[in-house]
Amino acid sequence: MLEANTTPVVKEIPNQEFNVGQINSINKKYPKLRQLSKAPTFALTFAGTAHTLANNCGFSLEEAKAIEAKYHELYLISDQWVQVQIEQAHKDGYSLGAFGLRIRTPLLKQVVYGAPNMPYEAAAEARTLGNAISGQSYGLLNNRAAVAFMQKVWASKYRFDIKLVALIHDAIYVLIRDDVDVMQWANTELIKAMQWQELPEIQHPTVKLGAALDIFWPDWAHATTLPNNADKATIFKTCQDTKKTYEKLP
Repeated sequence: MLEANTTPVVKEIPNQEFNVGQINSINKKYPKLRQLSKAPTFALTFAGTAHTLANNCGFSLEEAKAIEAKYHELYLISDQWVQVQIEQAHKDGYSLGAFGLRIRTPLLKQVVYGAPNMPYEAAAEARTLGNAISGQSYGLLNNRAAVAFMQKVWASKYRFDIKLVALIHDAIYVLIRDDVDVMQWANTELIKAMQWQELPEIQHPTVKLGAALDIFWPDWAHATTLPNNADKATIFKTCQDTKKTYEKLP
């Protein structure tokens, strides 16, 4: 855990060209770096600056500026796309988020966008729009997946064995009966629902939406991640291996 005023010291991930599989493997290869990157990544994704990182994430201002520059270099295409949408919203008075959600920008439409004396409220509206169209509104993908999955549950023989509990941004929480057949079915069908990627703006030939089912037992502090499409033997082995790992912890 980082204290608020400490400067984190970490080794860099080797500089190389990454494919999708390698990027997804960072979770296991560099868990501490991945965790450390979350706060600054979220801050910069949602219009934060180097000062945000310095004030909230424990970096020096010099380090924060370097991270900010690298972030915008990495996500240049995304930055440009968001900027185009904001400029169009300035003309139209609205923009579209996920699933055609109309996000109105009445203040932005009435100002000279980008002018030095542009009112703070209009600038804030532009930032809010950028946040919504670049990520936040796509939390609706999780809602769509939950509905699609539960429709399959209610039409299946497991309709009394699986109960939807909560949706939290990109996660779906369900209660599943302690039965390996139910678990195997849920692990297959829930992942299919969450891998749906039919919106034109998020379709890509190689970058796909992924998901994994975590079993929390005996409490929320202990997660067992099941492989996609695991058979019953693999589910048993995965749970047994994870249990042994947790039993070794102090």
